This record gives sequence, C-alpha cells and structure tokens, in this order.
Amino acid sequence: MHPFAGVAYAASKAALGSLTREMAHEFGRRGVRANAIAPGEIETSILSPGTDELVAAEVPMGRLGDPREVAETIYFLCTEPSSYINGAEIHINGGQHV
Repeated sequence: MHPFAGVAYAASKAALGSLTREMAHEFGRRGVRANAIAPGEIETSILSPGTDELVAAEVPMGRLGDPREVAETIYFLCTEPSSYINGAEIHINGGQHV
C-alpha cells in the first residue's frame, strides 16, 4: 500500500475496476472494449518525496516504472493482437501489489 493513499483513494481505484468490467459487459456486444491501466510508481515529475525509498522497499523489481512502459501497454490495447481483451485491469507496477 502506498503510504500517502487513504480510504477515498482506495475506494476510487476499486470503483474504476468495477466500472471497467461493467462497461466491458454492457458495450462488448457492440464491439466496444473497455480496459483499464493501473500504473504504480512511474518516473514522472509528480512523484512525492520519498518515493525512491518506497520503491526500494516495496517494489519487487526495485525500480520505478518508465512512462514508455505504460504508453506501450496502452498502444498494445489499441492493436489487433489485443482484440479479445475486454474488461481487464492491467497493473503496471513492477509487482508492487502481488
């Protein structure tokens, strides 16, 4: 768990997962897919102080994620090889939440 996250943050993340699955169910018959990307600690300018210590202690891969890794996952979901992926929540977090 992230040290700065609270109840409202956790509830909103859970709601997004449920919304993704419901949208996938509702719109799948129309050929519309709904998937969610759930990034963990990604190396961006909005990181909180102390993130490096969190990563060293909590992320099995021992590093921050790269924005390109998130972008490439999103791109994959827009391509034909992912055409049967629907209702998924893809975690990009180096194993932080396993």
